[in-house]
This record gives sequence, C-alpha cells and structure tokens, in this order.
Amino acid sequence: MDQQKIGTFLKQLRQERQLTQENLAEIMCVTNRSVSRWENGVNLPDLPTLIQLANFYGVELREILNGERKPDSMSSSPNDNTPADAAEETARMAADYSSNYTECLTRRFHIMYMISIATMFVYMTLRWIDLSALPPVADIVLSFIQGACLGIGLGMLIVGAIFTSKHGNKIIAFKVQMLKRRS
Repeated sequence: MDQQKIGTFLKQLRQERQLTQENLAEIMCVTNRSVSRWENGVNLPDLPTLIQLANFYGVELREILNGERKPDSMSSSPNDNTPADAAEETARMAADYSSNYTECLTRRFHIMYMISIATMFVYMTLRWIDLSALPPVADIVLSFIQGACLGIGLGMLIVGAIFTSKHGNKIIAFKVQMLKRRS
C-alpha cells in the first residue's frame, strides 16, 4: 500500500470538491493537521474514517486504497473481477490497511514506552547521585530535571496503559462525539 499515492488521491478528491483542509477537517471531525498528514502520506486515517471519506467523496473504498480511480469503462473480458471477487479484494485490502494502521500505532506506543523508560532511568540515576556537594543553582536545576523526568515517565506510562486498555476506545469515541457536537 503506497501512502504517498493514497495521500495524493485524497488531496485530489478534496480539491475536486473545492474544499480546504480546514473544511474537510470540520466535516470529518478531525484536525486540519490530520488532513495535511493524510495528504502528504505521513500517516493515513483509521479504517472507519477512511470509509467515511469514501462515502463522502462518492468513491469506492478500493479506489482510495489503490490511490486511483477505477476505469469507467467496464469491459466484459473473462479476466475482469466478478462482484464477489471485487468484494473479496476490497476486504483483503481493508484488512491489510487495518493491519498497517495497527502496526504504526504499536510502533508509536513502543517509542512512547522507550522514552518513558529512559526518563525513569534518568530520574533514578539523578535520585541516586548525591547532589549535596553541588552549588545551590545546580541543585535546583537538577531537581527540576529530576521532577520533569518523573512526570514525563509516569505520564507516558499512564497514558499508554489507558489507551491500550478497553477504556482507550471509549475515550476516542467520546472525543469524536465531542468534536461532532462542536461543529
């Protein structure tokens, strides 16, 4: 799956509707930064949002996942897909897309946990070092760094634990609901 190609296609569809990224963001209940990232191929929307985009633009999900429109001319050669084959292909593409999205999310959580572990290690190291021999200014700075590391480390662990639990989906659904109310 070519993220750049899909992003370019999403941009083309938005421009055909003469929408700005801000307009589309309001319609889809996301930030305009998210729309920009989709169109630049940095990341892609989750599967439900992708289906919502396909319905909004009046294209098939398969077209978005391919990053191009299917040909308008429907020939009846024996090599053409039957509706069942097309549905199976779309389902397979959606499953691949969902798998890629999950891998990307998992990678982000791994990075977050690694940063959390590193900051907790810095905190523990600074806690272990005797700071009494340092001048008062250095003591204050190191105490600040120590507190920041503790806050960042624990914060990331808590956020990661919440979002990887069953409550994460509820939080995301609540966020989407609040964004829809606002628009």
